[in-house]
Amino acid sequence: MLPPSVEEIIETIDSDHTSGAARIAGMGLKAIEHLVKDSPSPLPADRLREAARRIPEAQRTNAALYNVTQLFARLVSEGHDPWAVLQQLRTELESARESVARNFLKIAPDRARVVTLTFSANVLTCLQRAHEQGRIEHVTVMESRPLFEGRFLLIALSEAGVPATLVPDAMGPGLMAEATCALVGADTVLRDGAFVNKTGTYALGLAASDHRKPLYVACETLKFDARYDSGSWPGAPEMNPREIWENPPERIAMRNRYFEVIPARLVTMVTTERGSYAPDTIRTMLAPAKGQE
Repeated sequence: MLPPSVEEIIETIDSDHTSGAARIAGMGLKAIEHLVKDSPSPLPADRLREAARRIPEAQRTNAALYNVTQLFARLVSEGHDPWAVLQQLRTELESARESVARNFLKIAPDRARVVTLTFSANVLTCLQRAHEQGRIEHVTVMESRPLFEGRFLLIALSEAGVPATLVPDAMGPGLMAEATCALVGADTVLRDGAFVNKTGTYALGLAASDHRKPLYVACETLKFDARYDSGSWPGAPEMNPREIWENPPERIAMRNRYFEVIPARLVTMVTTERGSYAPDTIRTMLAPAKGQE
């Protein structure tokens, strides 16, 4: 049984469908902090195992949430001090964003007209730093239905002085004809170089490919997930269809998923705090060790 304070944060993570993946991972670390604070010392092994299972289950599409909880559990079970491990993971997560942006600037085009969608703290920081260097002409943000996270990104860009426009999701892919590149975040990067992001990213990636424009992905390496490839990824859960039509006529079928897999063939480069990698490199990095296939 987990402490009530941890259960409360798990419920919050489960119900939060608008925050970026890194923020959700930070909430996972907050749950771990309460686990350590509200548990006997040393931390009981069964409670540690339960937390490592339950916290990432709250958002199964978020690899960073999974990775921070698994790293914490492994290091503590090996005898490391829980508070020191927690601080190390928090520092790594919080410092990664600026490093991602610095590495994006090494590959970002000049005078860029960018198309993006949903809300990603990494994308926001990349665009802010590029704008500060005078390398952004304009950003087009797809609204990201049904929860409209793109609006949050537009507000943040406008407050930072980055010229940006909000458009309907269906309009975004067609604007790749006049854009320089697409830049998106990721909830998960899979071992075959594909990645998971908000629904609508696949269409944007196809449009970028059709117009021979690069698709850049900005994320922390904590979002790399060697467990799955495109075929084995368990898929995004079905969400409440009434988010897309609150009061439909009777016998109307609807489906609502927040996330989808974008194939590696559409990805130009994944920019992380450690460098920028093509999908082929990611496949090598995340390949299972010999004998573990």
